[in-house]
Amino acid sequence: MAATTTPNALVSRTPGEQAPDLTDYRVVHRAMTMDMTRLASVAEELVRAPDGRRLRLLRRYLRGVTSEIVNHHRVEDDDVWPLLEEIAGERTALVALTEDHERLDPLLDRAGVLATAEAATPELAAVLREVADLLVRHVADEERDVFPIIVDRVRVEDYARLQEWFRGTLGLATLTFVVPWVIWHATPDER
Repeated sequence: MAATTTPNALVSRTPGEQAPDLTDYRVVHRAMTMDMTRLASVAEELVRAPDGRRLRLLRRYLRGVTSEIVNHHRVEDDDVWPLLEEIAGERTALVALTEDHERLDPLLDRAGVLATAEAATPELAAVLREVADLLVRHVADEERDVFPIIVDRVRVEDYARLQEWFRGTLGLATLTFVVPWVIWHATPDER
């Protein structure tokens, strides 16, 4: 969103101006954390009771979730964090969140490789559990530290441009997974 996606200089939201609605961000976070926790549990079950069909389904679902998480991190690192630093530099402390991304993405790659084996292994279950636990903590930190900055400082139109940019970065394969996935995780009011 920084220089590449916003031609005008960004200005902070003024008090009284409408705040961005972060419902979509919250639902995606919920979907990521719930499903990585579920995938870790399924992998643990598959170690105890092998089932080739369930492993194939896990592998396929993991690809979809991983694609969304990796893209989500890239957009945050490349677009959201620079936006926040530009409009609220004194409040931003994003290094730890970026470090989490740098830790999570290779773990997701490793899980994807391990999921291609003929049977679920204890290593697959352990890596997925590590991803799930790290992701749950990371999302909680992000919602605690970043969401208030967005609500306090980002104008609705700048957030809308960021959302539009993000949607434009998703390829067709990711979109066909993400749209029903997010809708499934949303409450009726969020939909």
